[in-house]
Amino acid sequence: MTRLIHIADLHFGAEDPELVAGFERACAALAPELIIAAGDFTQAARWRELRAADAMFARIDRPVVGRPGNHDVPVYSPLERALRPWRRYDRTLGQTIRPDWSSEAVQVSTLHTARRAQWRPDWSLGRAARRDVDQALSCFKQAGPRARVLACHHPLIAPDPSDPRAATRNGPEAATRLSAACDLVLTGHLHETFVLPSPDTEQTCWFIGTGTTFSRRTRQESASFNLIEIEEDGFRLTRQESDEAGKFSAGRVWELERGKK
Repeated sequence: MTRLIHIADLHFGAEDPELVAGFERACAALAPELIIAAGDFTQAARWRELRAADAMFARIDRPVVGRPGNHDVPVYSPLERALRPWRRYDRTLGQTIRPDWSSEAVQVSTLHTARRAQWRPDWSLGRAARRDVDQALSCFKQAGPRARVLACHHPLIAPDPSDPRAATRNGPEAATRLSAACDLVLTGHLHETFVLPSPDTEQTCWFIGTGTTFSRRTRQESASFNLIEIEEDGFRLTRQESDEAGKFSAGRVWELERGKK
C-alpha cells in the first residue's frame, strides 16, 4: 500500500499556526510516501510567506510534488508579475517542490493552470492550455501498471459547474483527455472536498478536491486535507478534518474503484 497526502490552499500569510503544527504532527503519524501540494502556498507571494512555506516542508522532510496557484504570483508588484511572475516561487519553493515523481507503485505528474494575467477580469481563474496538458500526459507514457496521479491547482470539473470560481478555461476538455491516462486528478482552489467521476463514462478516473489545509479562508468546511491510500484494486480517500485545537483526525471515507489504463 502507498500513502499520499493531498493538500492545497495553504495561504501562508493568513495561516493558523495551530493548524500548521497539527498538520506537521499528522504527517509524522501518517508517514506518507509523498505529499502532493495543489497550489496557493501563499497569500500574496511575499518573500516571507514563501520562506515560511518552504520551512514547513523542510520540517516535514517528505518528498513534495506540486505546482503554484494563482496566489503564488506577486500581488503587490505588478511589474514583476508581468515580467517574471514565477521568480520568487522558483527561488524558494521551486527548489523543494518537484513537478513529477515516481515509485514502483505510482507515477505522479502536474499541470500548470495559474496565469499571470488573462483576457478576462478575474485573473484568479485557471486555464488548462493544450500544450501544458500534452506535457503533463507525456509523463505517463512509461507508467505501465503503476497508479497514475495528476495534480493541478484549479478544478477541471467541479460539483457545481455554475460556481464562477470553477470556470477553468479548457477545463472540461482537459478533464476528458486526462481521464484516458489518469486514475486520479487532484486539485484545490475551491477550499472544498469533493469526489467526482470522469466526464467520460467509458473511463475510470476520479477528480478530487481538498479543503484549505490551514488557512483562515475556510469557506464552507473546516480546514482539512486528504489521505489517499493506493491498493492494487482501488483507492481509499479519507478526509482528515481539523478541530478547534488544530488537531486533524479521520473523517469521511470514500472507496474508489481503480480501472485499467
